Parts: sequence; structure tokens; C-alpha cells
Amino acid sequence: MRRTFFLLAILALLLGAVYYIYFLKNPKLSEGEVVITIPQGTSVAALTDTLAAHDLLRSSLAFQIAARTLGAAKDLHAGRYRIAPGLSNIEIIRRLTGSEYALILRATFPEGITIYRAASIAKDKLGLDSGIFMRFAFDTAFLHALGVPAEAHSAEGYLFPDTYEFLLSADPKGLLTKMIKHWKRMADDSLYENSDEEDLSLQEVMTLASIVEAEAHRPDERDTIAGVYLNRLRIGMKLDADPAVQYGLHLTPGMSDHPRPITHDDLLTPNPYNSYMNVGLPPGPICNPGAASIRAVLHPAKSKYLYFVARRDGSGGHYFSKSLAEQDRKINMARANALSEP
Repeated sequence: MRRTFFLLAILALLLGAVYYIYFLKNPKLSEGEVVITIPQGTSVAALTDTLAAHDLLRSSLAFQIAARTLGAAKDLHAGRYRIAPGLSNIEIIRRLTGSEYALILRATFPEGITIYRAASIAKDKLGLDSGIFMRFAFDTAFLHALGVPAEAHSAEGYLFPDTYEFLLSADPKGLLTKMIKHWKRMADDSLYENSDEEDLSLQEVMTLASIVEAEAHRPDERDTIAGVYLNRLRIGMKLDADPAVQYGLHLTPGMSDHPRPITHDDLLTPNPYNSYMNVGLPPGPICNPGAASIRAVLHPAKSKYLYFVARRDGSGGHYFSKSLAEQDRKINMARANALSEP
């Protein structure tokens, strides 16, 4: 009789321990879900500390026992998760080892940003290390293996602008891979179909498209601006592209803490991107263009225009000219517009 009582007592203790460790609800000290971030390679001990810091656990030891006996360590994935206060340990573990309660990481990379700005967005929106992002963005072996042209010295121009989503986690190399593969699909599938500019290499197309992206503030002018630059290239005329000069001097937003428009002195500063001093295209893209600017280069408007100047009337548009004399008149018109603006 005593032996039976003793065994029942042991069984009751074991069942009580199991209930306490796995199924007993933790204290509900607050309302609303808490977002928990799990870095890559997080240990059960580190996870326990994070949960305890958010007052989600009754006992750190009990949670560690539950996590280790259930093999949670091998099923943990880096990411951000929604955890409600008052859950049992087994419920918390199920949330952290599945995808139902994982937050979708999302970041939008607009057309015309540089790789420097892209690194900043990756840091702000995805929590990525911008330094590691930039290291891979200049890793030519990595880039060329993904299909970036052999002439390219960085990922500039080949990070396709779009909104990217990650279910559990993102890493700099994975993000760059995703963006470049998206660009590759666009380039392969549609952009080169029936191209009017077959003499341009892929690197040249992307370089000119990046300049068009930086110059065109109105979608209806992209193909005309592309046509102007192509007309200049055909006759050996300098491009005189302000955004290229700005990029070469690291004055583009995202590249400098103090971006600014270029000055007359900047135009006299030698650098490979100074299109006022050098004939032809700069060494590579100056930003990451969208599909519309790439298509504009491949299907430019046919015209005899060689010049353009911002209208400065608030429309975001440009005046286009076929001769220098006509350009001078348009410059005076633009100045008059600027003076008449309120």
C-alpha cells in the first residue's frame, strides 16, 4: 500500500512538473503582442533571456528545459515574431519555430537610388549590416557569378528597384542576390526585345539608363532624354550630364552626409564621371534605374535634339533644342520662368 502511494506521489510530481514546464500559462503582465527579434544563430539561452526581458516567462529554467527537450534549437529561424503575454512555454515555442506568427520583413528600394542609399534602406527596414551589404556590393566575383557584366566594378545599376519581402529573415548577400536576379529576369525577358540600340553593350545600356533615371523627372520625357544622349554619343559630343558629375564627386544623396547640386568649379574637377570633360559614357552606372529608363534607352525617341534644359516652371519638364543657339534661348526662357515663380 505504501509502495503504491509512493509511486502515485512520484507520478503526480512528474505530471505536475510536466504541466508546469510545458502547459502552465505564463503570467500575463501586459496587453497586446510583443515583437521578439531572433538574430541568426541565436541559442536557447539567449532566446530565454530575450523572452524574460519582455516579462513573458514565469521561469527561465522551465522554458529552457521545455525548449531543449522539444529540440527547439534546431528549428529556430532568424526573424521577428509576435508573442502574446500569458502563453504557455509550449505555445511560445510553437510560435517561434513556425511561420504563422513571423512578421514579414519588407523594404522598398525606389528607382534612381545608389547602392549607398540601398545599403541604408536595408539597414533601416530589414535590420541588415550596411557594411556587409557594401562589401558584397563591391565583390566582383560574387556579382559576375550572378550575371552582372564583367565590366562592372560594383552592383551599381544592377539592383532592380522594387519592394522586396522576406518571411523569416534577410541577410545582405541574400538581398543583393534577390535584387540582381530580379534585374536579370527583367533584362532577359522583356527589355531587350526588339531593341533599337543593338550596338550598346549591357553595361553601356545600364550606364545610360542610370543617367536618364537621374535626369528625367517626368515619365513622358524619358525616351526623349535618352534620344538626346544617344545623339550626342553618335557624333562624339560630350554628354554634359550633371548627375554623373555629382556621382563622381560623391555629392549624390545617399553618398554624402551633405549632398548638394554641382557648381561651376565641380565641372572643372577631373574625375572619370565628369561628362563635361570626358567624351563618352562614364565608367559605369550612377544609380539603379527602373525598367522605364532602361526601355527608354533601348527604344529612344527619334529626334535631332542635342540639348535640353530644365524648364524651372514647376512642371519638372525640360526644353529640348537642336542647336546651341536654340539652347541659349531656352536657357533664357528657363531663367525667366524661375524669376516669375512665386
